[in-house]
Amino acid sequence: MTTYEVDLVQAMRAALAEGRFVLRYQPQVDLTSGEVLGLEALLRWRHPDRGLLEPQEFLPTAVGSEMIVAIGRFVLEECCREVRSWHVLSTPGVTKQKQIWANVSAVELMQPEFVSYVTDLLTEHGIGPQVLGLEISEADLIAHSQDLRSTLVALKDNGVMLAVDDFGTWYSSLSGIKGLPLDAVKLGHQFVRGVGQDLDEDDVVRAVIKLAHARGLTVVAEGVESWTEGARLCEMGCDRAHGYLFAGPQAADRARWMLTRGTGWTVPSQL
Repeated sequence: MTTYEVDLVQAMRAALAEGRFVLRYQPQVDLTSGEVLGLEALLRWRHPDRGLLEPQEFLPTAVGSEMIVAIGRFVLEECCREVRSWHVLSTPGVTKQKQIWANVSAVELMQPEFVSYVTDLLTEHGIGPQVLGLEISEADLIAHSQDLRSTLVALKDNGVMLAVDDFGTWYSSLSGIKGLPLDAVKLGHQFVRGVGQDLDEDDVVRAVIKLAHARGLTVVAEGVESWTEGARLCEMGCDRAHGYLFAGPQAADRARWMLTRGTGWTVPSQL
């Protein structure tokens, strides 16, 4: 590790001890009904000198140092505490069970006690099946599919939802993840950006959605920013989305209000 990386690891360790890591939550919306189905948990670091840092500024070093294990546990524990607070929410007209989604790395998943840690956490907080969802990057799944298979099966057996995050290489990825106990794929920004403006690109996205559905997978679009993107994805049969079209990352109290409100956008009438 470089001197910078060593210093960064020490700073992350101090930040964890001092409570400087926080979560923000972004609504995940059903594109057909407009209902907010759950929240994406997004990690932030309240740095004393640099302000609020996003994950790409520190997580690669955390993964390389295995500091990611401690940070990842913080994220999962915060997610479970957040879910436990939902039992007091009043959600009239809401028909689907709310979910919370968090990112996990292959390093975390390959810890020998990871499955028992997660199941104990769910039991401790009284969280039922299909509420906690874990997102694993496409790169991690392709690189470690055989190593992770038994862990993913065990998590699935214990009621944890599983998704491929930042999905982006289409056929090769769907072939590589075939047979894994997954629930969803998340279309990366490179698929979503410009949907509705380029017919050739639209055909590619439509084919990806169709193939994912044929595998029994829910399709979630990441980073939807424009009404055109949302409307075209809805027309193509994409199931869910998140992005600034609906809402950016929110503090927990505001995100809870969005869950009770029940809707993230008005579905285009012409669809």
